[in-house]
Amino acid sequence: MANDDNYVTRGELIRMLQSWQAGELTTQQLWDWASHRFQAGQADYDDWDGEDSVAREVLTMLDSLDLHLMLVEDVPLHLAFLQSPLGAFWESQSDWHAKLAELNYAERRVSLKDDPIYALYCE
Repeated sequence: MANDDNYVTRGELIRMLQSWQAGELTTQQLWDWASHRFQAGQADYDDWDGEDSVAREVLTMLDSLDLHLMLVEDVPLHLAFLQSPLGAFWESQSDWHAKLAELNYAERRVSLKDDPIYALYCE
């Protein structure tokens, strides 16, 4: 196991997403936390399923939440993915991607164009 600062669990991700959803964390705070935890791919995860990890996928998304125009209202999608059972990575990831693809990114680009976190990806 990597040192504690590099070890990421599904439970930790769930707690952080729920804190964001409850307004206890700002988007910037969540993004900063995720970027620190991701550390350019040096993190280790508690849920390896062969070569795959739901926690890694969600942390990667959080680390680039600006690029993905990720909003607090998306939290239920990520929580559902984080609660998928070991051994169901591909099916769960496919469902997660399908739900993310249903989001209205064109509308988000318009509404977030003046938000300093997202503006770069709204042009």
